Amino acid sequence: MSKRRVPDVPPKRNYCHPSWSLAERIAYYSRPEPLTACHIWLGALVNGYGCLRYRGRYQQAHRLAWSLKNGPIPKGMVLCHRCNVRRCTNPDHLALGTRADNNADIKAARLRLADARTATAQTNPALDPGGAAIRIFVGGVEMRGRVLIEAVGLSAVNDYAASLRSTKSSRS
Repeated sequence: MSKRRVPDVPPKRNYCHPSWSLAERIAYYSRPEPLTACHIWLGALVNGYGCLRYRGRYQQAHRLAWSLKNGPIPKGMVLCHRCNVRRCTNPDHLALGTRADNNADIKAARLRLADARTATAQTNPALDPGGAAIRIFVGGVEMRGRVLIEAVGLSAVNDYAASLRSTKSSRS
């Protein structure tokens, strides 16, 4: 009888205990991102937003985090993610607004990204062969620069691997 191969599957994350407070549940399922300060939701997702069962029904995690810190959300208002990350549950990245405010914010973010794409696509290969412009948005900060794109030969890869092996052996 042959042995069946079992795929390497990471273990599932345990559920939090029902007696935990709302703050403990949100902290359990979210992980702070050091670069952007977003609290990324690791639990269940519905339409890209974190979802948590609380008081007998499923609710959006970012709304619960806001309510925990700032009180209830007024009727007719929505929460706008200023970081444009749906999985973020950091109440400092959320702001109250109307649906029109939220739609305008989303449109402005899309236009910024479109402008970034067009700006980085305009390179002059005659002046800089193999060069490309780069533009990175991280946490509301824009970084611009140029990168040089080169084909790496197999000998260069082997030299790099050998240098890594030699540094590892010297540390031991």
